Amino acid sequence: MPVKSGSSRNSHVRLRIAQVAAQLMAEHGIRDYAFAKRKAARQLGVTDSHALPNNDEIDEALRSHHALYGPDEHAETLRAQREQALAVLQAFGQFSPMLTGAVLSGTASDHANIEIELYADASKEFEQFLLNQGASFKVADRPGRQAYLIYSDPADILVTVLPLSSQHAHSRGRADGAKRMNAEQLSRLLQEQD
Repeated sequence: MPVKSGSSRNSHVRLRIAQVAAQLMAEHGIRDYAFAKRKAARQLGVTDSHALPNNDEIDEALRSHHALYGPDEHAETLRAQREQALAVLQAFGQFSPMLTGAVLSGTASDHANIEIELYADASKEFEQFLLNQGASFKVADRPGRQAYLIYSDPADILVTVLPLSSQHAHSRGRADGAKRMNAEQLSRLLQEQD
């Protein structure tokens, strides 16, 4: 039996960690990629931090997990989350909201938040908007950014408020490569899926 080379073994370990991390995220509602990777590595007895997969590898493993375990239920949940996201994007229209995260990428489980980025001169402007709407929310912990977790059903909504001055730069594309979609684009996506 041939011995696996170091890079082949490393690829296998990365894939296995990604699969276990995806399972943890899908079945236990873990939302933090870094936490899921570390927990998966611990479960597998892997101590080499260089063996940890990147978020794209975990997203691919999540897609595979959903395709194997309850693809119809996942499609139904994702559809409901995207319809809810469209309603939220329309309600927050004055702030140029954009859908991001797992609901957009299609990797969301039924535990996922709907992630929205929007623009305001000051976060207090958006907070006042929420108060005027009678929304139930709390200020969320997001490093370096003001964020709000809005309690909603079927999914909670995590809103990150970005400075109005950055809107033009983000319209050309995010530096971190994150995908984003506005209400019109999401509406087209939902129509295409019908």
